Amino acid sequence: MKKGTLFLIPTPISSDQSMQDILLPMYLESISNLEHFIVETPKIARSFLRTLPLKKKIQEAHMSVLSEHTVDEELKELLSPIYSGNDIGVISDAGLPTIADPGYRIVSIAQEESLDIKALVGPSSIILSLMLSGLNGQSFAFNGYLPKEKGLKRKRIKSLERVAVNTQQTQIFMETPYKNQYMLEDILEICEDDTKLCIAMNIMSKDEYVKTKSISEWKSTNIVLEKVPCLFLINK
Repeated sequence: MKKGTLFLIPTPISSDQSMQDILLPMYLESISNLEHFIVETPKIARSFLRTLPLKKKIQEAHMSVLSEHTVDEELKELLSPIYSGNDIGVISDAGLPTIADPGYRIVSIAQEESLDIKALVGPSSIILSLMLSGLNGQSFAFNGYLPKEKGLKRKRIKSLERVAVNTQQTQIFMETPYKNQYMLEDILEICEDDTKLCIAMNIMSKDEYVKTKSISEWKSTNIVLEKVPCLFLINK
C-alpha cells in the first residue's frame, strides 16, 4: 500500500487573519481532504480549520497532540495513519510547523522513515521581523527564549551582543508577552549605546509595530511595550 504524505500547514500569526487569508489556493484542495492531524493544541487547530472548506466535519477529524510534553516513544505512533495510506496535516499554534515549534520532532521521524513530506508556504514572524528590521539578513540566528533567571538572562543578552558585534550576525530572540518590558529594560541596561535594537510586535496584525533604533535612541523614547507577541533583534 502506498504511504500517505505529511503536510506541514502554516497557520495565522495574527488574530486578524484566517487560514484562507494565508494559504495559497493551490493548497486548499490537498488540505480539504485531510482527516488526520498532528497538532500542538486541538482547540486552536479546530478554530483555524473552521475557516477552511474541509470535506469532513471538524468533529470527525482525528487529532493527535504533539507538544513540548510529548515523549519520544509516542512519536512513531502519531504517524501510524500514514502507513495505511492516509495523509496527515501538522499544525502549529501559530506560524510554521517546526520553526520555533515542537513539530520538528515528527518531521525528524518522517525523514528517518523516508516518508513524503510537503511544506506549505506561510508566514513566519521571525523572518518577517528580520525583513522589516533593516538588520543583516545574510547571517542571522534565532535563539528562542532566553534563560528565565535574571542574572543568566542578562549574561545571555551580553553574549548575543558580542556575537553580533564580532560577526555582524543578527541575533533574534523572544520573551513571553507579559515580560516584554522587563526584557527591554535589561537590553537597554546591558547593551552598548551604538548597538541597534529592533522591536517587532504583533506581526501581520492591524497594529503591527516594527522599529529599529540604536540603544541610545531607545533610551530617550521611554517606550512601554504592550503584552503582545514580540521579537527582539540586535546587531551593529
